[in-house]
Amino acid sequence: MKTLYRALFAACGVSALAACTTPSATTPSANGFTLVPAPVPPTAEQFSDFLIGRYASLTNDPVLAAETFVRAAERAPEDDVLQERAIYSLLLAGDNNRAVELARNAQNHSEDYGSLTRLTLGVAALEDGQADYARTLLTTGEVSPFNRIVSRLVAAWAAYGADDYDAARTHVVEGLVGDDILDGVSLYMLAMIQMSEGDDDAAIGTFSAVWEERMRLAVAAEHYMRLLAARGDTERALLIADEFYQDVGNNPSVDRVARQLRNGETVEVKRLDAAEGAAIAVYSLASALAAETRDDVAGIYFNLALILNPDLDMARTMLGNTLDAGGRGDEALEVLQRVGTDSPFFATAQAQMAWILRRQDRDEEALRIASEALAFTDEREMRIQLGELYRSLEKYEDALELFDEVVTEDEAAGREDWLIYYARGVVHHELDDWEAAEDDFLRSLEIDGSRAQVLNYLGYSWVDRGEHLEQAFEMIQQAVALQPYSGYIVDSLGWAYYRLGQYEQAVTYLEHAVELSSNDPTLNDHLGDAYWRVGRRIEARFQWRHALALEPEEDQIPLIQEKLENGLPELPVTVVAEDDETRHGQ
Repeated sequence: MKTLYRALFAACGVSALAACTTPSATTPSANGFTLVPAPVPPTAEQFSDFLIGRYASLTNDPVLAAETFVRAAERAPEDDVLQERAIYSLLLAGDNNRAVELARNAQNHSEDYGSLTRLTLGVAALEDGQADYARTLLTTGEVSPFNRIVSRLVAAWAAYGADDYDAARTHVVEGLVGDDILDGVSLYMLAMIQMSEGDDDAAIGTFSAVWEERMRLAVAAEHYMRLLAARGDTERALLIADEFYQDVGNNPSVDRVARQLRNGETVEVKRLDAAEGAAIAVYSLASALAAETRDDVAGIYFNLALILNPDLDMARTMLGNTLDAGGRGDEALEVLQRVGTDSPFFATAQAQMAWILRRQDRDEEALRIASEALAFTDEREMRIQLGELYRSLEKYEDALELFDEVVTEDEAAGREDWLIYYARGVVHHELDDWEAAEDDFLRSLEIDGSRAQVLNYLGYSWVDRGEHLEQAFEMIQQAVALQPYSGYIVDSLGWAYYRLGQYEQAVTYLEHAVELSSNDPTLNDHLGDAYWRVGRRIEARFQWRHALALEPEEDQIPLIQEKLENGLPELPVTVVAEDDETRHGQ
């Protein structure tokens, strides 16, 4: 049976359906022969559930996949491959309790179980306070590469929970794999174990060493800041917050500690117990995995982290992101609703919910949630998120009011944030106040000159206006160098060449832009214009038709239709081509 399931995992296509059908038998009758259905094989329902589960997995329905894999697994409790698939599906679906229950059932029927089953058992044991048993589970048996790293870090915290500090450090070292990100997470966990043990000098040394290598992790920044503040080094703690913000961005926990320090409040060191530390370890590795994948597989590990610590709201918000990115927006909303009003991640969760609703065209609900959250927290990031929502809905005056408030407060506090000036600049531009927009873009670049979207927006706008052309080209080229796979930014460079009458160069870049973002009507429209100017008129009309089929903005439709009917007007090379209101990098 196990061999058959392994084969089905390797190749489960239409041909596998043949294994689930049985030919009918025939028996004589007065009128000839009568078809008599043969008995259904005992394994038929099991195979059927397995195939339905596979189909559900492939069609992004983890709840159905979990239901059918669990039924199949219950019929074959000794089959470790099937048990592993069922546990995987349950964790992916967020049914954590049943995943643990099934893992324990698999353990009762077989000594040969998979790495995710073993990890789930170890996590459940540590959450139950069985640190020694968890450590044994997590350091024995064959384990897949990523699960090995996770297992070793959870085992390190289990050893710490069993009062074996030396073994905890050993397990961390065993989990090092030569990857900068994953090893950075592991070494930060070592610092947190040292901190939790009370070995603060060693913890600060480890935090500092990893931090100076420019590996930035929010949860590490928070605990590092707390340690420094407890030592009286508030200045260094606030510098860590500033460095994190410049390199990564805002984080509710880091922001809260920084705000407390600036207000002169006492900030305490958080000594973690084994389950709390292990939850952070699993969460941190899951975050690294989420950054490298486009599906929702990281959700498995966020759910394992939540088994260890159900109050870990940073894992809950990341799980919401993962579900949303995996096309499971409604499930993401359910998860994010569990973040309470007393959590530092409440505003983050509310903002995530608002954007999910916005993408579902539930605009009034999105604005309601964001507005209610702002009234409750009045946090800076919530105001920015609400402002961005207003901007996306073309409520520019409302967006400007919020962005003005944030800029005023930032300047009063001496805070420099390139993003808020860029966001306000876009709104000024939409309101036809170019002078104010230009000032904001320049201020944004003064704070951080390496932001591709700002370089692209300002450079493109200058080309469009026929101003500062040499500097504008340099900006757009720098933006392309920073984001060479952005179709919109590559299009800006191509369109800049077009606007200057350099049509052959324009075709080169605009073709590449369409290759990168083939379903954007503006990019296809631009390429059509460039083709027309170099005499490739059949191809030009093809691109314009394609642009229309991609549903451009309403005001662009008659312009494209006019070009399809009459082509572009004959213009001298030195004359700037038709006006174009499209803006990129917004």
